[in-house]
Amino acid sequence: MKKRKDGRYIKVITFNGKRVTFYSRAATETEAQRDFNKQLLAYKGKEEKGKLFKDVADEWEEEHYPKIAYTTANRYKVLLAHAVDDFGDMYIKDITALDIERHLDAFAAQRYSSKTIKDQLSVVRLVFKYAYIKGYVTVDPTRYITPPKGKPSTPREALTEDEVKTVIDSIDCNYGFLPYFLLYTGLRCGEALALQYKDIDMANREIHVTKSVYHERNKPKLKTPKTKNGIRDVIIPDVLLDKIPVGKPDDYLFSVDGSHPMSYSAYQRQWNRYREETGLNITAHQLRHTYATILFEAGIDVKGAQHLMGHSDITVTQNIYTHIRANRLHDTANKLNAYTNLTNI
Repeated sequence: MKKRKDGRYIKVITFNGKRVTFYSRAATETEAQRDFNKQLLAYKGKEEKGKLFKDVADEWEEEHYPKIAYTTANRYKVLLAHAVDDFGDMYIKDITALDIERHLDAFAAQRYSSKTIKDQLSVVRLVFKYAYIKGYVTVDPTRYITPPKGKPSTPREALTEDEVKTVIDSIDCNYGFLPYFLLYTGLRCGEALALQYKDIDMANREIHVTKSVYHERNKPKLKTPKTKNGIRDVIIPDVLLDKIPVGKPDDYLFSVDGSHPMSYSAYQRQWNRYREETGLNITAHQLRHTYATILFEAGIDVKGAQHLMGHSDITVTQNIYTHIRANRLHDTANKLNAYTNLTNI
């Protein structure tokens, strides 16, 4: 213990390998020692309890978010907010596997999808992994947890034959080329918005997909695909070849001024006008799913379809094909029943 020039007493101790400094304004050394003892006792109690979940979550956000994509970070923020609502004021050491299971069960009871529940567990698991590495916990309670099943996901349905015909017939409508383009390329909307004329190889009838647009608030930003499968060459079919306009190499195919990708508000405004003009209440995802149906009906095998659609996991492509095949069987059964019922009259 030492007395500083400003009259305060100072004492430095080592606790759990960390140097900790205490100060006291007591009048005498004896009183200062009693003050230090109280401070040390309070410090030990706080150290034993550890950090609150919300404080660890804030640390994890600050360290983790700069390393991930903006859209992923936004998704994590929503999921983490749910976890902080439940665990925020609890000491992270006190949170048990049962607490986390109850947290996830509440999502299932509210009819969240299985994917959302799985993502919720993933975020909580990332926070505990960070806490374990930092030494805030000695056990990870998320380690053996299996997320409960939520509401079954609804497969994205392809467009009907009438809707496909409307897309084809409406190519000259406001913004009509984008839906037509997505129908025959299967590109994700962000991939299409990132296309420049230099990415389109008319001679070899290929589109070089190397980047994608995402929107940070309203402003368009470019990013590279998360997996190597996202970088691919997509075939330009004959029905699309002569519809692609001519432009300068660095200009964007879908843009307001040609020199920049579209802002989010501009994209939404154009898409809404297209839907009003055509009466089609469709999404870019549905057009991509319809492209998968075209591939299926054209006899393109699963591996070829995986490449053209840029799926990192072939299981995703297989699931889409299985869904299409089931729908086709259902339609065939209806036609067969209609025919046999008619001929049996």
